[in-house]
Amino acid sequence: MKTVLYFYESAFTMWRRRMAGICEEAGKKGWRIQPVNVDVLSGSARGVLDYWKPVGVIVDGGTLNRAGFGVGNYSKVPAVFCDADRKSLGRPSYRLKHDSDDTARIAARELVSLNSESLGYVSYHTSRDWSDSRRKVLEKIGKEDGVPVSTFDSVAARAGADIGVFLNRLAGFIRNLVFPAGILAANDEMAALVLAAAESAGVSVPEELAVIGIDNDELICENTHPTLSSVAPDFERSGRLAVQLLSRCIDEGGANPETVMYGAAQLMRRRSTRMDAERDPRIVRALEFIRRNACSGATAKDVVAVIGQKERSAENRFKAVCGHSIRDALLAVRLDRAKRLLADTDLPISAVCQECGYSDERSLRYLFAKATGRSPNEWRAQHGL
Repeated sequence: MKTVLYFYESAFTMWRRRMAGICEEAGKKGWRIQPVNVDVLSGSARGVLDYWKPVGVIVDGGTLNRAGFGVGNYSKVPAVFCDADRKSLGRPSYRLKHDSDDTARIAARELVSLNSESLGYVSYHTSRDWSDSRRKVLEKIGKEDGVPVSTFDSVAARAGADIGVFLNRLAGFIRNLVFPAGILAANDEMAALVLAAAESAGVSVPEELAVIGIDNDELICENTHPTLSSVAPDFERSGRLAVQLLSRCIDEGGANPETVMYGAAQLMRRRSTRMDAERDPRIVRALEFIRRNACSGATAKDVVAVIGQKERSAENRFKAVCGHSIRDALLAVRLDRAKRLLADTDLPISAVCQECGYSDERSLRYLFAKATGRSPNEWRAQHGL
């Protein structure tokens, strides 16, 4: 059986989701996947390669910064690099890249839908292309919707400072926002610091400040106070794509380097952006109804009937609990379904429209472009298997 190595960092739980996708797709090819945790290795990548003699490797980009695990160590074996900065690679490569714009757009739209009077962005604490990309998306959407956006430069705030000084500076940034406000953090790690700083600043979450992170790292998101809402990149799909890309690399002898994109899976709403729906069984029923029926043509009036109140009261209660309107909830489910059909099938746009509950193709194209910044065909070309 052919062996493929997967080099990862255990500090980030996303590797498990990517590993699930890798193993699922590798099983179709009869490959054996051997995970390699660089956090526990004292040697180098070359020593691991000499031992296992793999037919190829899949490498998480973060591991390239470790001594003995730089990109040059993989020059003699077919390799796919996941979420690696071009600077780290230094040469054209078979590369898998997360669509940070897509993920940030989902978070930004959510924050705007909460009627935020101002928006803030908290960058990653070291300079990263993906952090800058997410900031630009938030600024663009804020400008489109007339909501001012300010940025907290974590790199500058961290210079010559310990964590106490850093948090004090972040708390000052939060106090200067116009409430109610929303903050998008570069990732869950930074979002957890935002929640800590908000507490020290005496700013209540989510009543005054809504906070969203990126990655949906459950070890972080489920253990902050309050729990953290986060956009989950589709790491499982990235694993499947990585295996397909590696197969092409092997077949082509590495002759045609390319970059393949993958997007977001879903927004996981927790207490940092909404009240607890579990305290209102009517909203729980409404959310389940939306999940099951949005793509079958359910309307906002149908959801109001499930809640069992007058239309205005039902809409107000739903928004108070969930942080967004019934219509936005319906559209989010349809959009997620459309993305998956476009990425994973070759169904024509007309069929996707019918499968997702859109009234017509024009509505699908308009709403899809508004939410993603791309047409359905452009999305399929970039994210399709």
